[in-house]
Amino acid sequence: MKGTLFQKPVEFNLEVLGEAWTQGSQLNGSLKITNHGHENVSLENLGVALALGHIKKVKTKNSEAFKISETQGFPTSNIAPGEKTELNFDFKLNANGPITDKTQSPYLIYGDLEKKEGHLQLTIEPSLTFKPLLDVLDIFFRFKLKERKFAKNVIEFKFIAPDAKEFKSLEHIVVKMKELEAGDIDLDIQFNMKKVGVSDGTVALTKAKESKKMALKFKDYMFQKDAPNQEAIRKIFQGLFDEVLPKQLF
Repeated sequence: MKGTLFQKPVEFNLEVLGEAWTQGSQLNGSLKITNHGHENVSLENLGVALALGHIKKVKTKNSEAFKISETQGFPTSNIAPGEKTELNFDFKLNANGPITDKTQSPYLIYGDLEKKEGHLQLTIEPSLTFKPLLDVLDIFFRFKLKERKFAKNVIEFKFIAPDAKEFKSLEHIVVKMKELEAGDIDLDIQFNMKKVGVSDGTVALTKAKESKKMALKFKDYMFQKDAPNQEAIRKIFQGLFDEVLPKQLF
């Protein structure tokens, strides 16, 4: 990915290796600057920063659109007229850090870090550690992913329940996952259900919620690296469905 910015008299050219990343990935790139002016330019506030941006605020150029988490600057103090210099940078994404969703996204800020005029939105996907569980919900149980978002250091995946008899009482589930050490997963599932009952002689549809939490060890859902145990994962989810959902809808 590339970005270009002119902040007279300086031209900034940003390049980061890759087009998309996952939580915990390494970002590597370079920022090249050229002084097109006739005087020395201070490099004191110039560089690259990793930030979390509120997408709507970014579009409206709100001054509070970005929250910077880490910066890297040039080692030299200034750049002479007609001179070029380059900053090689690297940022390590947090294993449970923000992803790109509908409301927010990680960004690279470059140029004058106080002005925050130069910015490049990054596409950050959830950790691949979660993929085996998400695949089983999709392939084996036919749940359809509606949306995903980052909230309070966990990724929330909202799945719409399939149109099947055993799931008639279920509207959707929200699967919250956080990666722990050695591939372990902290799992929290919220079941959003609909129930038919009788109140004061009137049949009414009510809604209810129930949550289940689990701490999955790597061995609970994987044979080894890159070899998920889909049958074990299926049994985990099936056990939760059997425990929470009624056998039939009254």
